[in-house]
Amino acid sequence: MFGVGVEVMALILILSVFNGLEDFQKGLFRTYDPDLRIIAKEGVRFNLPLQQIQQLRKITGIRFVNRVLEDQALIRYGGKQLVVRLKGVDEEFIQAKRLKAQVTEGDYLLKDYDRSFGLVGLGVFLSMGMSFEDVFTPIEAWYPNHSSLKNFSINSEAARSNLFFPGGVLEVEQNFDNQMVIVPLEWMKQLVGTENDLSAIELMLKDEDQAKNIKDDILQLLGNDFDVQTRDEQHAILLKAIKIEKLFVFLIMAFVMGIASFTLFYALSLLVIEKKKDLATMLAMGISQRQLFYVFLWVGVLISFSGAFIGMFLGFGFAWAQETFGIISLGIPNALIDAYPIKMELFDFIWTALVVVIITFLASIFPAYKAVQITFKSNFKK
Repeated sequence: MFGVGVEVMALILILSVFNGLEDFQKGLFRTYDPDLRIIAKEGVRFNLPLQQIQQLRKITGIRFVNRVLEDQALIRYGGKQLVVRLKGVDEEFIQAKRLKAQVTEGDYLLKDYDRSFGLVGLGVFLSMGMSFEDVFTPIEAWYPNHSSLKNFSINSEAARSNLFFPGGVLEVEQNFDNQMVIVPLEWMKQLVGTENDLSAIELMLKDEDQAKNIKDDILQLLGNDFDVQTRDEQHAILLKAIKIEKLFVFLIMAFVMGIASFTLFYALSLLVIEKKKDLATMLAMGISQRQLFYVFLWVGVLISFSGAFIGMFLGFGFAWAQETFGIISLGIPNALIDAYPIKMELFDFIWTALVVVIITFLASIFPAYKAVQITFKSNFKK
């Protein structure tokens, strides 16, 4: 029973950690991803008429419509240079107060009089040695001029440039902090050299639970040339990888349980040998083969059920302690979380219990059959 219980406890804890990691990733995405994201099915950029954008605003449930133009560029400051990802956003991005809580230094602004500002990721800010005190030296941004490069002419017009000052420092997560700079949309259009092109339209909803219904309304409005992604769909590959990894861990642990069930097999086999005299007595009292088979089968079932109950109780207890007190830490300095995330789900308990019961039940069949065979054959020979 204890052996089965340890197996169940281990599997529940492992599955709960995967649930916690998935939930942590989704929570992290929620800090900077929109509720819905509209992108073109073909090509990187698209041009959406102002009339359709106004129609988007009228769809029930949409709170903010953020136009976005995003691309990679080279920035230079103080003799240093770095390739970053510039994300141009409109005024509604600030009105929606997106990422405002993640501004750790500076101000939450993108435009002030005739100056353009950028919300800079912490990693970019530190790598470039930026300073809020230096109000006279702007940051240069360089972007290739594709129309000039088409003619294979490398000259002063082969790249466009624009200037901005650091407005605030964003601290979200490592990948974001090391490459992202958020700038005004019109500033970004000047750098890229386009008037109406967008790379995405990001939507913030009044109720995130209505995302699927609003998605259908948007697709009816825009047609089949666009793709509307929910939060999970924006990171579908990563979330799918977590689920696949969880599935394979479950299958591997089930296989380990199958191997460990041999302990139950041998325990019942030894019990048959040990109880030979008792079995002969039961035979003399008139026990049938079917009854004797069920006796040993139910012994195995009792062990599996008891072990599963003990394991689920221990797994719940340790998972609750980890979730509440963070006993086991990640051991990673400056991590966003200190301890392994845990999230218990009912279906994990149900599936684990079913797998354990089925495996141990199958492991009990042969010893039960062997008990019948040994008892009746040996006694009838006498």
